[in-house]
Amino acid sequence: MNRPSTAPLQKDTPLLGGILLRLALPRLLTRVVVILAAIALLIYCAQRILQSGKAWLDFALKLTGLSDILGKTVIDFVIQYQKYFWWFVILILFLITLSSLISYLRSSLKRGRAALVPLSDVRKLCAQLSPEGLDILNWVWKDQTQPVTVGILQTVLTQRSSGRARKLALARAQQSELQSALQNRPLSTPSAPAPTQVLPPANDAGQREPTMLA
Repeated sequence: MNRPSTAPLQKDTPLLGGILLRLALPRLLTRVVVILAAIALLIYCAQRILQSGKAWLDFALKLTGLSDILGKTVIDFVIQYQKYFWWFVILILFLITLSSLISYLRSSLKRGRAALVPLSDVRKLCAQLSPEGLDILNWVWKDQTQPVTVGILQTVLTQRSSGRARKLALARAQQSELQSALQNRPLSTPSAPAPTQVLPPANDAGQREPTMLA
């Protein structure tokens, strides 16, 4: 059994991947910098909290006068287990940072997919993509009154690897068979016309004599 050649696929994938990587590289670098900065800031805050938490707590107790009100026993208990409180604060900071990073990445990915592809890149794709790749690009780019975006090229790359070209060719062949069958179908003979009812002649006033039907 002959298998379809993979040469067009091997040609289209590096072409699309190279253009996508070049267009997405600035955003990728920005995301990496933002994530690393957020992690570094979180680690710094956690270290400061663990190192200075006891001193902050002592200062707060003395400032508010709670050390004299609560008594030595309660204060010693608080000081003994205060490290769990600071770990809880660190956990809260971690969750806030994680939620902020996820929100930022989602927004950045959405903006990245909506970024417009320059005309030079589209011209390059039209000149170097295989016929199958051009077919998929035309299928993915549904609203051609709007410019091509990075998200469209990402979809083209995904569909190119999933065999979309073969499915489009099969759909066209099936549509051609259907149109051919519709054009060559025999014409249906019209049914016999219903017999017309003969009415009695009307009189001078335009009225007809009554019959058994009316």
